Amino acid sequence: MASKGRSSGGGGPGKATLVAMALLSVFLFLQALGMLPPSVTNDVTRWAALGLFGFGALAFGAAGSAVWCGLCAAMAVILNPIYPLPLGELMTGAKILGGAIAGAAVIRCW
Repeated sequence: MASKGRSSGGGGPGKATLVAMALLSVFLFLQALGMLPPSVTNDVTRWAALGLFGFGALAFGAAGSAVWCGLCAAMAVILNPIYPLPLGELMTGAKILGGAIAGAAVIRCW
């Protein structure tokens, strides 16, 4: 058997990780568009993004998906709350980019 149990998509993390990434994608888009309550601040967004993109990077790395691992790791660094980058007005663009990357990863690896 040449495929060794992997799908034609090149393998990937489990469905639970992909569902969490899909929820992160929706969360980032809604927060970037200002459709969430004011109590959901950039700090909450940064912590959620760090956790899920960090875990996604580990899961994609373990599955051998280097591109998705690198994209998730880059977004975890850009949106991290521990040492936040001074994004200023670019924060909205970073959230939209993060949502697009999370959504594309879900679509590609489902």
